[in-house]
Amino acid sequence: MRKIFSLLAALMLCLPMMQAVIKVHTIGDSTMAEYDESTTDKRGWGMYLGSFFDPEFVTVNNKGKSGADTRAFYTGAAYWPALKNQMSAGDYLLIQFAHNDEGTVTYGMDNLEYAQYCADKGLPAPTDARGTNPQTTYRDMLRAFIDEARALGVTPVLVGPICRAYFQGGDIKRNGQHDLGDKFSKIEDGVLYENQSLPAGDSAMSYVKAMKVVAAEKNVPFIDLTEATRQIYLSYGETQCLNLLFCTGDKTHTNAMGGNLIARAAADSLKTAGILADYISIPTDISANPNTIEIGDTYCGVAQNKEFLLTGYGLDPKSGTVALTATANLQISLDKETYASVATFAYSGGSLFQRVYVRANYAEGGEQLDTVYAVSGEHIIAVPVNANALSLDGGAAVSATWTIDGKPVPDAVIEGPVSASFTMSNMMAADTKAEFTDGDQTGITMVRFHNSDATGGKVAWPAGEIDENATRYLDFALAAPATMEVRITGISMDIAAHSTSTMCYHINTGFGDGFTEVQTIAEKVNMTNLAITHLAFTPTLTIPAGETLHVRILPWHNLGEAKSGKYICVKNVVISGQAFDPSEQAIDQLLNRQSSNRKYIKDGHILILRADHTYTLQGQEVK
Repeated sequence: MRKIFSLLAALMLCLPMMQAVIKVHTIGDSTMAEYDESTTDKRGWGMYLGSFFDPEFVTVNNKGKSGADTRAFYTGAAYWPALKNQMSAGDYLLIQFAHNDEGTVTYGMDNLEYAQYCADKGLPAPTDARGTNPQTTYRDMLRAFIDEARALGVTPVLVGPICRAYFQGGDIKRNGQHDLGDKFSKIEDGVLYENQSLPAGDSAMSYVKAMKVVAAEKNVPFIDLTEATRQIYLSYGETQCLNLLFCTGDKTHTNAMGGNLIARAAADSLKTAGILADYISIPTDISANPNTIEIGDTYCGVAQNKEFLLTGYGLDPKSGTVALTATANLQISLDKETYASVATFAYSGGSLFQRVYVRANYAEGGEQLDTVYAVSGEHIIAVPVNANALSLDGGAAVSATWTIDGKPVPDAVIEGPVSASFTMSNMMAADTKAEFTDGDQTGITMVRFHNSDATGGKVAWPAGEIDENATRYLDFALAAPATMEVRITGISMDIAAHSTSTMCYHINTGFGDGFTEVQTIAEKVNMTNLAITHLAFTPTLTIPAGETLHVRILPWHNLGEAKSGKYICVKNVVISGQAFDPSEQAIDQLLNRQSSNRKYIKDGHILILRADHTYTLQGQEVK
């Protein structure tokens, strides 16, 4: 009996060591979001935060969303409602918003209030649904996140929005610190007042001050990342800050170095505040970020490009070399052009910042485990690269092609057992023009698409947009058959701008009516007028049986004033892939969604029973 008691006591002592992994969920805007390294040089700071936590105890679930304000994130089915299903008691939630809450049509106003004003005055309804007031809606949305997180047993933390790099007189301008006191709009007694201002000491239009007020009211920790980023930017000075930390021509979105430094500052601030401090490490030696590369599903024979950062601050020795080697399925590059299995670079001045580009390509299916090694003196860093390679052998070819050679946009030409559709939201097909160039070819015809209101009427592009508007898009959808999954092997299109050189776009993919699992596969800022660009992508996207993939083009016009007569043009959109019998797991997931169906096995074949009829996995009825 004494032995049994001793064993139980020992197990009880071990229980704290067997705790579940804590998840840190991050919600915010494009300055926090995830980006595909092969698509853009933007990097949200949320991409790097996880490497400052001990992965044995803490993981980061980054849900920053480009273009989102607090209300859009709260109400969007794919965002807050979906995230709540991923949260568990004991988790943490970091909340950073303000950039899009400031609005793009009227600054500092609640967009619903402005929409009602437009309706009352008989003006066109605003097509941009972003914008909250820091005294009202913004605070209410923060309170909603806090209350609903706490109801799930999750600890909320408010995080001040990172500064914009708006320099003036040796400091960051007021609006760069998210205080619109120098210029804002308001409605009083049914009258719209624009270009309003407040004295320097009046913080009524400061989103950071509003967040601090909510933090105090709700007894929630506040991490002042606004001030931390202000100090980082000033330490570099305007020229170096913009050249080293930000994307070219962009004072809002950071590159890899900027995103990494901000994540480091966020982690350091959390540690100082005593939030998950035991699990946070701020390295002073050479380290990799991320410390593990998770490729996930990928197709055999289709290369996947990833990157990681090697960083070091206050290094001893102050100068040295780093030798990189990669295992069998990998190649590495320091310039994103020349790839090999080895590479070497030098550092000096006691600091190091180096991007390492990794290209993975697998010949055989199954779980893949590879490694990149970085060696400097006696210091060795191993960066695991994990993937699940999927074979493309034996599938049935499928495709949908939209030529878009006139308006209305014709239906897609279909190959294989799929269906397809095209829809628009707050966009309209205006007309065709034979004025486009493709290399040496001229006079090419394309359909021009313009911003519109909800009824399809042409309206001006709003002023001051710097990011996508989730409610304005061209949508190309491909639906998998009810009993087959489709592995997408290619997405391509021709795209151009007309009458402008400041048209911009994202191309995003997502699934279902809720447009979930969003990925940005292309981005362009300031397109060349009339020049056709050919885009082709090889994403790893599997459409589950009975589900729909959406490819959305989300344009915006990057100009400081509202403008009409500016167009984005698209043609020859193709989504192609191969259809396969779904795995048993996928079949079970399908049947869980469609509970009236049943699966059974006869003569070694899986059959589906639906409404007293029997079908093969290919949808053929069995008599």
